[in-house]
Amino acid sequence: MEKNKAKLMIVTIFLLLLMGSVTYFAKISSEPKTLTIGVYTGSYWDVPQGDSYHMIDYVVKKFKKRYPNVRVIYESGITKTNYRSWLANSLVKGTEPDVFIVPANTFNILASDGALLDLNGYIRHDKFKTSDFYQAALESGQYHNQQLALPFEVNPSLMVVNTSLLAKAKLKIPNFDWQPTQLELLNKKLRQKDYYGVTENFNWQAAVNSYQGQLFTSDGTKSQLTSNKVMQGLNLITELEQLNNNINVTSAMFDQGKVAFSPMTLAQYRTYTSYPYHVTRNSNFNWDVIKMPSMSKKRGTKLANVSFGISSHSRNATLAWQFMKLLVSKDVQTELIKYSQGVSPLKKIAQSTAMKKMLVSEGSNLTTQKLNAILNSGNVEPKFKKYYSVMDDADYQVENGLQSGKLETEVFEMQNHLNEELK
Repeated sequence: MEKNKAKLMIVTIFLLLLMGSVTYFAKISSEPKTLTIGVYTGSYWDVPQGDSYHMIDYVVKKFKKRYPNVRVIYESGITKTNYRSWLANSLVKGTEPDVFIVPANTFNILASDGALLDLNGYIRHDKFKTSDFYQAALESGQYHNQQLALPFEVNPSLMVVNTSLLAKAKLKIPNFDWQPTQLELLNKKLRQKDYYGVTENFNWQAAVNSYQGQLFTSDGTKSQLTSNKVMQGLNLITELEQLNNNINVTSAMFDQGKVAFSPMTLAQYRTYTSYPYHVTRNSNFNWDVIKMPSMSKKRGTKLANVSFGISSHSRNATLAWQFMKLLVSKDVQTELIKYSQGVSPLKKIAQSTAMKKMLVSEGSNLTTQKLNAILNSGNVEPKFKKYYSVMDDADYQVENGLQSGKLETEVFEMQNHLNEELK
């Protein structure tokens, strides 16, 4: 009898515990999940912009319609300047957002440290079309065969030409695809007529890029500062500065009609040509847009980007992936046309009627056909952990060499210094 009572009590306790567990897990599963997003306020491209939260709010609203039981939150008020340190601190504390903007100059470090989730599994499972993206834009989020981020918006470099000045100097306007040797020749001819060829925005890195020079080996173990193509670029920038008698040829001088060429990003150009900003510049000349000079039609354009990634520690990775897909959906990317000065990384959106109408409304000489060619010629920065730190060092070394006039004699020493930094 006593044994039966004991058995009954054990069974009763077990059932009560089981019921409690079921009730607890039912409550947990019914509670709304929270998806956290990491963004910053202001323009991605450092140009005037209206409501900087419009796009993220637009995406959140659409996401909530699909997933009404999911809370989506982001911390407002973080500036672009402070975002990198804010993200670094949150990663150290383990409080990083599920989905966040990956700063371009931090991507390699985050990727090598395993902070970003590899998206390839989701891409394969959902048969997600990566071919919809411009190749260079997609590759910007890759690291050692892993797709760790997706581009949300891109901002290519291009060359704006003062066609009135070239006509006045009786010089032919370069073709859309042109080479750095032509830039050097035109600079010489313009200086003979007391005009300037190109603004200081065409710096030594742009010159090296025009020859497809690779400053480092692909694995990031050695500097290639003295390689043939890099030296051709360095010789070009040295020649241009000597032609200008080391005068800083500024963007203001281009606005005044004294300079024939000025590199700009797409965002700068769209701001430059749109009302009311172009009115304040008092630019009284005609202009056109061509590619940056390059020895290759395929990889001659610097392509800045804003990309999003998912934390490798996210507890809501599947929901985060759904949010990522929404960021690069047709509807969201079409909305982006109206609210930013960059361009979609999706081929069909960049070439769409909506994009064409926007460029026309801004008074731009840039067509979607030209834009498509520029985006197809984008290049990708090297993918190794120390790239941005050694690149900063290289920039400091080369700029000092240019200013002192000793670049040619010091370049081997610079290369050795960079090799030490890469060890």
